[in-house]
Amino acid sequence: MISVILVNYRTAMQTLDAVASVKTQQDIDPLEIFVIDNSISDSEDALLRTCLPDDVIHIRNHENTGFAKACNQAFALSRGEFILLLNPDARLLPLALSRLTKSLKERPHAGAIGPRTYWDEDCQFLMPPSTFPSINSFYKQAISRLHAKLSRYQSFDFREKALQAWTSTTPIPVEALSGGHVLIRREAILKCGGLFDERFFMYWEDTDLMQRLRKSGYQLYIDPMAGCLHFYEHSPAKDQLIGQGWSTYQQKNFQRNIHFQFAQWLSNRLPPVQAPNILPLTPDNEKLTFPIPQELRKAWLLELGTTPQFIPAIGHFGSGPVAVVDTILFKRLRENTYFARL
Repeated sequence: MISVILVNYRTAMQTLDAVASVKTQQDIDPLEIFVIDNSISDSEDALLRTCLPDDVIHIRNHENTGFAKACNQAFALSRGEFILLLNPDARLLPLALSRLTKSLKERPHAGAIGPRTYWDEDCQFLMPPSTFPSINSFYKQAISRLHAKLSRYQSFDFREKALQAWTSTTPIPVEALSGGHVLIRREAILKCGGLFDERFFMYWEDTDLMQRLRKSGYQLYIDPMAGCLHFYEHSPAKDQLIGQGWSTYQQKNFQRNIHFQFAQWLSNRLPPVQAPNILPLTPDNEKLTFPIPQELRKAWLLELGTTPQFIPAIGHFGSGPVAVVDTILFKRLRENTYFARL
């Protein structure tokens, strides 16, 4: 059996679509689906109760308990050999769940597996692979601030991982997986100490889980033959929650680590990252258009990121004289500064 867990917070319409993408999967093990509603909203509750399929287990919380605690709430009631975590803004593509289940069954050493994830319905824009914070990465990040060339080395190191995730045709081991679309072995969850640490309200709880899975001897994989859409949007409100989650993660995993403390000390005393030459771009009717230099028109990669180092970055492969980020995608990049690289 596969237990599917979704947490709704004022996104009932999206949640219904996410559930539908699971219900229409073919050639899969029996399902049980849990929707935990943290919205504290009568209208959200009414919509879910009216429109969710009868066999979906819908639980309304009377306070916003946070993502980690809500997932644990459903996990405690679940019976599945495998646990699928799915965000309301994610959609499984056809046959994705059967493919993920098959891959996990074939790899008893694998604790969790994720799909190749796309930002758009046309599957042209690829979401970045999840990264795993380590002491080594902290040192690299600090040292990269000494010179623009060093900054590029770190950027290209991430790009190498991204290219592998974006172009592989068979399952590949990865450092981490997103809790927004991942299939996890129940046995592995129990062995590593449980699903989520409830000290995390939202964000970084999945990274903490991936670290515990790895410490318990499990590997993590992406299966590129399984596809998922993730209609990610950014907003300033998320920055605060991400920061709170990162603070919790640091306190739990690095607070007493002398190497981490030294990397922080070093980072605080170095100048900001030296960015390469940057040209400002103005959107045309809320659409971004990038003219492609003649020498790149046979094949190019457009990367979109929130930092000049493009860690992380969304990727778009193409050919021809122009690259376009359509209006529907550009509107998801709200109230922030973004960088593009060809």
